Amino acid sequence: MSKSDLEEILEDIEKDYKTEVVPITVSGRSLRCLRLADLDEIILDQLDTGDLDGAELPFWGKIWEASILLAAYLVAQPVMPGRKILEIGTGLGVSGLFAAACGHDVTLSDHKKEIIRFIRANTLLNKLDNVPVINVDWAKPTSNQLYDWIVGSEVVYHRSTYDSLVQFLNQALKPNGTIFLAKSTSLPANVFFSKLTQYFKFKKLDKVMRSGDQEFAISLYAIKRKEEV
Repeated sequence: MSKSDLEEILEDIEKDYKTEVVPITVSGRSLRCLRLADLDEIILDQLDTGDLDGAELPFWGKIWEASILLAAYLVAQPVMPGRKILEIGTGLGVSGLFAAACGHDVTLSDHKKEIIRFIRANTLLNKLDNVPVINVDWAKPTSNQLYDWIVGSEVVYHRSTYDSLVQFLNQALKPNGTIFLAKSTSLPANVFFSKLTQYFKFKKLDKVMRSGDQEFAISLYAIKRKEEV
């Protein structure tokens, strides 16, 4: 019996990473998510060796609270035929996969081969293998495709990417389109939002998420071009 696409990609991933599959429930809908099982160990190992480069640490392998909030928001939106959604900095794919599971037309994107493998695995784990997964480098976009919505969670933590991200958003968003970004409220990103105002205006909603005895403050931004507000 030949291996399934899921078996092949899981075997490929497990050559490089220790992983686990965990359930996630958002607004009463449950999906399965492949994530890194040893992110803390990876960080500690790099601390021990002195080879700690924050830009290279696989933080994409964690399920971030901001992605859960964004998923809940997208799940609550009515499905509109013809509305195309791009998730940027997808990581494990949590927000986009919940949106796709509800019937939204979503394309998932990230910029590194190893991340793309995890996204693809999670589409297959949840029988959403018809969801497009593409490689997008904000600094070197290779497509002229435009989107009605561009969504992302925790995508503004590297200051070196701010200029290219702002330019990409302006280029890839359709006229009258909307961008929805979610991030930890504690993450400083004033420089990014200052740069964003070159083209856009935004509104912010702060929410507190609870998990057990922990609380997480998350900000959700709705962003539109200045002339369209």
